[in-house]
Amino acid sequence: MDSSNFAAPSIKFSLPTEEDNDISVFPLPNGPQMVAPLQTRKKPRRVKVALEPGHSPLDWAKLKNSGADLRGVSSIGKYTLEDIKQHKSDTDAWCAIQGKVYNITAYINFHPGGKKELMRAAGRDATKLFS
Repeated sequence: MDSSNFAAPSIKFSLPTEEDNDISVFPLPNGPQMVAPLQTRKKPRRVKVALEPGHSPLDWAKLKNSGADLRGVSSIGKYTLEDIKQHKSDTDAWCAIQGKVYNITAYINFHPGGKKELMRAAGRDATKLFS
């Protein structure tokens, strides 16, 4: 291949003039710095909840791996939404997420968002809450 046919690209540098460099107003009205934040939705702030002693994520992992029966039912079966609606108290809480039923009673005090946040899912199809 003959390299004499290729020319190096030429680059021209010029210093900005006074007219090009008007930075007296920043951000520019209706500029991209002003428009972008208006189009994005603000995410709700996460509220930190102090967990009671003995209810940390590590404590939950120990309980889950201890071999204790956390299911709360004697056998696995099929449940309807009407069945789930009957389990919405803090001593007996179930929810459905993407068609699967979960007994969340044992996890209520371990939830990082607090008991109140997890109870929003109790007794209902909570797929939208977890998506």
